[in-house]
Amino acid sequence: PKKVDGYVASEAAMAGPRVPPGTYRVRLNVGKTSQEQSFAVVKDARLATSQQDFDRQFELLRRIAAKVSETHDAINTLRGIRRQVEEWQRRVKGQPGEATVTTAAEPLLRALSAIEDELIQSKARSRQDTLNYPVRLNAQLAGLAGVVGSADAAPTRQSFELFDDLTRRIDAQLERMRAVITKEVAAFNAAVRAASVAAIVPSADYVKVSAQPK
Repeated sequence: PKKVDGYVASEAAMAGPRVPPGTYRVRLNVGKTSQEQSFAVVKDARLATSQQDFDRQFELLRRIAAKVSETHDAINTLRGIRRQVEEWQRRVKGQPGEATVTTAAEPLLRALSAIEDELIQSKARSRQDTLNYPVRLNAQLAGLAGVVGSADAAPTRQSFELFDDLTRRIDAQLERMRAVITKEVAAFNAAVRAASVAAIVPSADYVKVSAQPK
């Protein structure tokens, strides 16, 4: 799954699923030379797990990994928007359009923070912090992958139900984010245009020094 800054889960939680038993091919490309070799992944002979059960496990793990990636893409996107908004706030500070841009920025930043707080625990800075703050949707989903992949068996009914529930809750936040981009981001862009902020704004202190008579 794609990663996101500040997610302090173990590497195992983000490793992705193991393939089920079957025959596979590996290809090595070096310059214009390519070599292939087939190999087999076989199950432990002591297991009674069927191929169908392995396949069901792998398919659910793939769906979980894809949803974690989608969630992290959304988090990275909203953080990128927030950085740009905050940069505009710095640029207009002390300029004639400051009030216009600030008024548009405040509800946008609040909306982004509310969505982020549902998708990821941004207060966690270490593994220990995950015990001190509530677990958010991305970590719950990654944790489910650990449970599903912990045994050589088909996922339980509860695992499928939890995945569906987490997916619905994540999709609700992604829909909120799309609405924010459509409305609040558009309103902020309009405010920036209305403020007619200069593309390059020299430091006010430098301008004062440069204006002094020699």
